[in-house]
Order: sequence, then C-alpha cells, then structure tokens
Amino acid sequence: MNGPSPKTDVPVSGMRHYLKSKSALFGATGWVTGAYISQQALRLGTSIVLAWLLAPELLGTMLLINTLRTGGELLTDVGVGQSIVNNPRGNEPSFYNTAWTIQIVRGLVLCILALALTIPISQVYESASLRVLLPIVAPIFILTGFTSPSRFLLQKRVEVRKLALFDLGLAVVGTLIQIALALYSPTIWALIWGLLISTAISTAASFFLIDWRSHRLQWDASAAKAIIHFGKWIFAASLIYFLAMNFDRLYFADAIPIALLGVYGIARTFSDVIMQLFQRLGNLLIFPKISASTQRGADLRSTIGPMRLGALLVIATSLAMGIALADQFIYLIYDHRYRAAGFFLPVLLIGTWFSILGAMADAMMMGVGKPSGVAFSNGAKLAILAVTLPFVLTQYGINAALAVFIFAEASRYAVLVWQTRRIGIGFTRQDIIATLAFCLLVLVFRELTMLTGLTGGIGEWIALAGVSHG
Repeated sequence: MNGPSPKTDVPVSGMRHYLKSKSALFGATGWVTGAYISQQALRLGTSIVLAWLLAPELLGTMLLINTLRTGGELLTDVGVGQSIVNNPRGNEPSFYNTAWTIQIVRGLVLCILALALTIPISQVYESASLRVLLPIVAPIFILTGFTSPSRFLLQKRVEVRKLALFDLGLAVVGTLIQIALALYSPTIWALIWGLLISTAISTAASFFLIDWRSHRLQWDASAAKAIIHFGKWIFAASLIYFLAMNFDRLYFADAIPIALLGVYGIARTFSDVIMQLFQRLGNLLIFPKISASTQRGADLRSTIGPMRLGALLVIATSLAMGIALADQFIYLIYDHRYRAAGFFLPVLLIGTWFSILGAMADAMMMGVGKPSGVAFSNGAKLAILAVTLPFVLTQYGINAALAVFIFAEASRYAVLVWQTRRIGIGFTRQDIIATLAFCLLVLVFRELTMLTGLTGGIGEWIALAGVSHG
C-alpha cells in the first residue's frame, strides 16, 4: 500500500490536536494576561492623575464608598455567574435568564438595604457627607443587577479574547470619563458620577456581547434550584473571602500608625495585583475548561498534570526574580518615607506563591462543582489571621506579623490540598517540587543580584528584618 498506515496516521492526528490545544491555551492565557496588565496600567495612571487633580480626603471618601459597595456585593454573592459557567445547562436561555432574574432581584434588594443603612453607616464613620453620597450611589446595585449574563456565557465558552477586549475597552472609557469629570469639576461629584456613568455604560454594553434579544425575565424552577444549591457555598465562600482578604486592613488601621499603614498598603497593592492575575486566569481558563470536561479524578489529573507543572515552574522563576528585586523596585519608585515597603513586599510576595497554588486549586474545585472547599480554605486563613496576627504584632512587631500572612496562605492551600486529594485531583508531589524550586530560586537570584551590585543579598534582608517600624 502506498498510503500511510493507520498506525502512523493516528499518532500524527493526535499530535496535531495536542499542539493545537496547547496553542489555543497559550493564546487565551496571553489575552487574559495582556488585558489584565493593560487594565492595571490604566488604573494606576488614572489614580496618579486623580491624585494631582483632587484633594486626598476626596479619594479617601471614595475609597470607603467603594469598599462598602464591594463588601455589599460580595456578602450577598449567591453564585449566579459561577452557576452559569459550571452547570451543563448554563448555555440554555431558560437557565441563564433565570440566573439573570435572580441577579436583578438581588440588585434591587441591595439598593434598598443601602438606602436603609445610610444613616447608621454615616454615624459609625461620623461622616455627614456619607449621608448625602450613599443614597446617590445606591442605584449602582440596580445597574449591576441588570448586567447581562453574557460575560459568564463567554467565560463558559472560553471566548477570552472577546471578553478581554471588552474589559479593556470599558477600562479605557472609564478612565476617560473619570479624568474628564475631574478636570471639569475637581470635587467628590466627579468620582461619584464617574462611577455611576461608567457602570451604566458597562451594563448597556454587556447586552451586545451576545444576541440582546435572548434576554428576558424568566423563572425556571429546576434552574433556580440548581443555582441556589450551588450558590449557597458561593455565598459562604464570598463572605469568608471578603473577611479573610480585608482582616489585615481592618485590624492594622487601629493597631499601627496611619503612616505605616500607608506604607504597608503600597506593598500589599503590588502583591495583590499578582495574586488577582492568577485568580483571573483560574476563573477564565481553568474553571470553565474543567466544568466542560467529562474527565474527573485520575484521568483529569493525568491530562492537566504536565502542563500544570510547566506553568508552575515558569511562575516560580518569574516570581522568584521579582522577589529578589522587589526592594530595589520600591527604592527606585518611592522616596525614603516608603522605604519599609522594600522589606514588606518580598515577604508578602512569598505568601503570594501559596496564593497562586491556592488559586489553581480553587478553580479546579469550582470546575468539578465543589465550591465548599473554597469556603473551608478561606475560613482556615481567616481563623489563623484573626487568632495569630494580633498576638504576633503585639509581641514581636510588624515584621514578624508579616510572616503570619505566609503561614495563613500556606494553611489555606493545605486545606485545598486535602480537599482536592479527596476527589482524586490533588497535585501534592508536583507542588512540593515546584515549591522547593521556588525557594531555591529566590535564594539563588538574590545572591546573584548581590554579585552584580544590584542588592545587598540575603544579608540585607536579614538586617532589614531586625529594623523596628513603629
């Protein structure tokens, strides 16, 4: 026979499929990462411009309003979007329209609660301005409630390019609106109306990501039951996540000098950016991919294992280099008042390594429909922070207290390891190898930067650890 035999044809076809799937994954990762970095750059630029145009107390007031708004949304999260991505019926109009209806009702309830709590909140913070501003901001919950479920449908279909471009476009529009309003009226109203107008544009634009004619208020009893059943753990996870992510800010605000809190906030901001990038990658790539896959247990682990290990080694190398130069980055960008952040940032970035491992495990647990593991892991982190952080800070100072964050993130990840192993998708051995490589790379890169004259090596870190900040 002159043609290729079946034995040689099948492997070639399989290799082509493998290369095509890897290429698609790397392309999707590039879109998510590129869009995220661009958005963060826009936000940083916007914050710098607004800091020049507006008084600091206006930015502080808006920070409080945004924190309250985010808290309200997270503390009432019932997993509408995650249910669309996870459920096999998520693409059916009856399912996502039911989810949309639930989301609208939630937005209306949040608006009413915000109006009802205006006076108590303004009394707690002793702010007369909040009594005027909160009722103006409250309708934002209605706007976000009416946002099309199209974003979650694109996430389910892993159409990340379209979603990334959409998010980037909204970021550009929001930046232009915010700066234009601040130039026109350098008051708190520039920030308030900028937030409302940007949210309204985002809501309206979301209807054009899919056919807008498919949207309708609908109630499918079986879909509602599935959403509520899945969402009860999302609610618990979001509640605990909000507290776990903000406990340090809430506690430090009363426990350390306000100036030192500002320095800590700078270091925390940079470490959060890296953590949130990998959370986004997990939510947009790993979660929907696993949700759509029929593989589970050992089959799923063997399929994604090699690619996961390769990704972890790349992350370990990049993060280790970032940690080695983190203090010099702070010294270059900020003046001497923020020098303590040069020590804070490397420590927080070490904790970020465990956050990345946890983000991968989070996405896998969500993908197999087990959000309870996410709630338990965040609960472990919150418990450790609440019990350990006050004691260590009081007895040993803030430098030692930072080590609590590494321990808390590692403990959160340990709970997720236990959860993933129970359902046969654990990567304990792989993660041990990657973690050892990460620690070794941190030490090697730090010493190499000393040999090139960029840093003082590990000895400089040890010396900084003994400096008191008060």
